[in-house]
Amino acid sequence: MKTIYIYPKLAMGFRGFATGLDREGFFLRKRSTRLKKSIEISLKENHLCSFNVEVTHGFESPEELLEKDGVLVLISPYLKSLLGHIDFSKSGYYLLTEAEYNSENISNIIKYIKTL
Repeated sequence: MKTIYIYPKLAMGFRGFATGLDREGFFLRKRSTRLKKSIEISLKENHLCSFNVEVTHGFESPEELLEKDGVLVLISPYLKSLLGHIDFSKSGYYLLTEAEYNSENISNIIKYIKTL
């Protein structure tokens, strides 16, 4: 099974403090959780059940995730400046827009997944 990782936060520093905008409030689900659910529903509708979607906690780098078993890493738009060393034009990385990250419009993500 191919794995798609959602990379909402980046663990930084000695204690691994998580940096990245993911939570909207105490009673609302995390943005990454909503995005995962939306992608899973769209994958089932498009008969792409060979993909598994997981949310990471930022302790592994996007490069490590691709080396492990990932085929795609969806990166939060709020981490672009912190992950400046990554060439987002390479295959395997997809920098999300704010609308995509907020699960408003994921059609481009699904189109990209279909090309994998």
